[in-house]
Amino acid sequence: MSPIRSLVLVIALALAACGPAPQTVAGFVVDVKSTSLTQVDSFTLRTQDGQELVFRVGPLELDGGAFPAGHLREHMALNQAVAVAYREEVGERIAYKLVDATWLQP
Repeated sequence: MSPIRSLVLVIALALAACGPAPQTVAGFVVDVKSTSLTQVDSFTLRTQDGQELVFRVGPLELDGGAFPAGHLREHMALNQAVAVAYREEVGERIAYKLVDATWLQP
């Protein structure tokens, strides 16, 4: 397992006791909805098994190799995989951490 993937899993486990259970998923960004270049409201991720999952961007953690939501457009343009740590709240997936998913190949 890669160090980044391990980090995402450790973070998810550490936060499991606080509020809604965190989850992780990885895939390729196929759509980004934003109100400006720096403000991303939501994005769609296609997983390896073909699911398309929509995420609303919440307050993001930017430690441990994580990146801001504005970087999602570059990942989409270059077809680079992303791992998303998120919580489900009131029927929505809320992303709280974004990292490179270098273990996935397009």
